[in-house]
Parts: sequence; C-alpha cells; structure tokens
Amino acid sequence: MNNHAPASQPGMVYLIGAGPGAADLITLRGLRRLRAADVVIYDRLIDPSLLDEARTDAERIYVGKAPRHHTLPQRDINALLIERARQGCSVARLKGGDPFVFGRGGEEALALAAASIPFEVIPGVTSAVAVPALAGIPVTHRGLATHFTVVTGHTCDETGPDSVNWEQLAAHGGTLVILMGVAALPAITARLLAAGLDPATSAAVIQNGTMPEQRTVCAPLAEIARAAAEAGIALPAITVIGATAGLVNTLDSNTLSRYTCSTPVGG
Repeated sequence: MNNHAPASQPGMVYLIGAGPGAADLITLRGLRRLRAADVVIYDRLIDPSLLDEARTDAERIYVGKAPRHHTLPQRDINALLIERARQGCSVARLKGGDPFVFGRGGEEALALAAASIPFEVIPGVTSAVAVPALAGIPVTHRGLATHFTVVTGHTCDETGPDSVNWEQLAAHGGTLVILMGVAALPAITARLLAAGLDPATSAAVIQNGTMPEQRTVCAPLAEIARAAAEAGIALPAITVIGATAGLVNTLDSNTLSRYTCSTPVGG
C-alpha cells in the first residue's frame, strides 16, 4: 500500500527488533506486526528470509548501512518513516537486534514523536547477549562477572576522536561486549592493555553469530586482535573480553560453531 497521498489519519510505525541474526529469534509480537504491515523498511543485518513473512503486496524498502556506506542517511530514513505513516500505512521498521541497542531506534522514535506519528517499540533479542550465549559465553556468571558493559567499537578508528573511555572500562571489570569493533580491535586492545588490563584476560571474537556460518576465535587479550586477523574474521562480529569468555569451549551448545582457540583460554 503506497498511495503517495496524505491520509486523514496517520498510520502506525512499529520499531521492530528482528533479533541477533537467525530469523526464528524474532519475537512473536514482532512477527505479527511484520506480517500485517503495508510497508517494510529494513536494515542490512536482518535475516533476509524474514521478508518472506511480509504480505505479498507489502512495499519493501532497503535502508541498510555498511561501514562508510549508507543507503540512506539517518535523517532520510526518519523522513521516510514519517512520509509512509502520513500516507496511512502500517509501517514495520525492521532492525537487527534490539531497536534501542545501537540501532538508532531512539533517534527514529524521537523523530516520529516530533511529527506526531503514533509508534510502538517492539523489543528484540540483542546480539550483545544472544551471540555470546550461543558461543558458550554467559555475559554474567556468579564468581566470574557480576556485571557486563556493552559498548560500540565503531568510534575507535582513524576517522575522528574516540568517544569511548577505554581506560575507564578497563578499570570497571566484569564482561566487556564490543559491537562493531573488529576493524578497531588492535587499537582497542592496545588501550585496554595500556590501562592495566591483564594481558592473559580471556577474549573471544564471534562472527555471524546465531547463523549457520557462526565461528569463534578465542585467545588471551594480548593476542586476540592478531588471532582474529589471522582467522580472517570480518563483519558482522562481536568481541567479548573477560573471565566468562574462558568458558567458550565448555558451554557452547551450537553444534555448527567453528573455533580457533589459542592457549591459555581460561580467565
């Protein structure tokens, strides 16, 4: 449905978390909203098979973002959501993971609210917890990690100042989960080590988490960047640093996982 004319009443926008990768990890509520939508506006990291759940007559619009290459700037995505809603459409904004965990869902929600467009946030399973879990890494564990921190590694590169205080995170303890940080992993680990984090701290990098091609590289912190590079790890990938990463070989329940592990792995 896309009549390109304003409707008497705006439609509803659903900010849907599609989950960490595999299509069957979307929530039931998210799936119901997706199946009923007139328009599906979707990101790069969703499982493409989810689009088969949409109505055959639903408009499908790709707005995915790759590193340094965005199909649409965020302001244009916001405008697109508003435009389709003003046409009276039910809009499924399908986002990887959870809309409010580095998904820019907060920005979209604010834009919709400012335009008086009704919306509903449908949480998704965040990759920050699910991907480590399916690789055998609990982000918390009594006696090993009483807390965990999720942070973006996207800012730690040569394109501008890094907004993350890695020195503070090194002192904070617990489990550190880094999203979007593969390219910057040498710089990140160097700063954590310079801040005093033990070089023997367990670490793991998980590529294509929850998907059949999932694979994990694990090594002590001082070696993890080199190990990931030698294994050819690429996006999408998540890095986990902390004692619980040392449980990777013991607790993994994904029979499709493939590992490259240096020793010692224990944390």
